[in-house]
Amino acid sequence: MRIVLASESPFRQRALDMLGLAYEVRPSRINEKAIRDNDPARLTRRLAEAKALLVASEHRDAVVVSGDAVAAKNGRIYEKPGSAEEAAEFLRELSASEFQFVTALAVFHSRIRKMLSAVETSNISFRPLIEREIQEYIRKYPVLSYAGAFESDAVLFFADRISGGYNFVTALPVSPLIVFLREQGVDI
Repeated sequence: MRIVLASESPFRQRALDMLGLAYEVRPSRINEKAIRDNDPARLTRRLAEAKALLVASEHRDAVVVSGDAVAAKNGRIYEKPGSAEEAAEFLRELSASEFQFVTALAVFHSRIRKMLSAVETSNISFRPLIEREIQEYIRKYPVLSYAGAFESDAVLFFADRISGGYNFVTALPVSPLIVFLREQGVDI
């Protein structure tokens, strides 16, 4: 069974690499801003499913894997920042607080038109961050590629407490990914 990953994310590629699967990378070029929802779980699920469907339309006999992730705090959704200044703003707002990291997974079998999707949430508490470390992090990492302006290294650097799923490591919930791939006929 041909597997297509609808993402260029090295973290999502790592999830499939961990499973030892051969796959093709065909990023979705969906306009993410055209899909909106005030609920982070619904938003990420809708985006992940839309990405899978778009890529599947170009790959008729494949299992397409896609995902989406956001950070959320007090009703605000933090997607990918548009600039280094916005990334710094995000990190300042997440500093010394608890927030959710929400990740959706969609696995779509294009031949039989079967969609499976799931959402996982991690609760993350960042310790108070100082401006110097925020600026150093922004200089060192491609923060414009990360929901909330951070990735798993930042969680290691900044978090003092984590509960829930470990979806922030690969930006795809790996355990449901295994189950969904099996349900879609992938031998794993």
